Amino acid sequence: MKHLHQLLFGIWLSTLLEISCFTSLPLSSRKSKSLIVLQSKNTSTDPIKEAEESDDPNYLYYRPQARAAPQGGAFAYTEPNIRRSAETFKMIREIGGVECTNDVYARSPSRFEYWYIGKLARTDGTVGLREAVAKCWNIMEEHAVRLRPVELGREFGNLEIWLANGDTELEMSQAVAGSDGGYGLDGLKKMEAMNLKKMEKNVEGIENVKIKEVGFMCEYVTNTGQGFFIVRDDQGRVMQ
Repeated sequence: MKHLHQLLFGIWLSTLLEISCFTSLPLSSRKSKSLIVLQSKNTSTDPIKEAEESDDPNYLYYRPQARAAPQGGAFAYTEPNIRRSAETFKMIREIGGVECTNDVYARSPSRFEYWYIGKLARTDGTVGLREAVAKCWNIMEEHAVRLRPVELGREFGNLEIWLANGDTELEMSQAVAGSDGGYGLDGLKKMEAMNLKKMEKNVEGIENVKIKEVGFMCEYVTNTGQGFFIVRDDQGRVMQ
């Protein structure tokens, strides 16, 4: 009986030593088995597959990498098109000046924040403003949701594009209804200039607009940048 107790004690002590040795190993040596288990459970690492399996109907819209290839032909959101469009913008502006440019804002429906996303230039002698915007719509909308993924990303395919006069960011941000100069005919005209103009995605005649007649310069922010937006009512007017 005494020998049996010694044998059982020896087995218990041996097991305890094995456990102690395992728990004293570095974390990198201990996690290999658990990694195998985790990997076997991770059955969907493809973002497109994850999106298809998501219960959220908007999942595809705010995950750019999960969406299909950019649409829009010469104005699809690709690097060559972005660079070409920016160069076209600079050439048109150099010849026509700020008068042939507009500041571009994107808005999520039902929100009062209008986010500045870039600048548009057109050969205004041959291309109308609405046709120019419709021609560049794809590249504008795609850039908007990538520039402001939190505020605008979920509205991809449903965003609104609004325009202001070129190089008016400062004036637009300082416009306040009823401020000095906001009364009388001249005041009303000044306030009218501070309102935004809503654009449409589908406009007749855009097939006649040549790629050298319109250009879009994308806005960008650094890692520390806060971005820029202005507040207007749902008609693009200065808030009362």
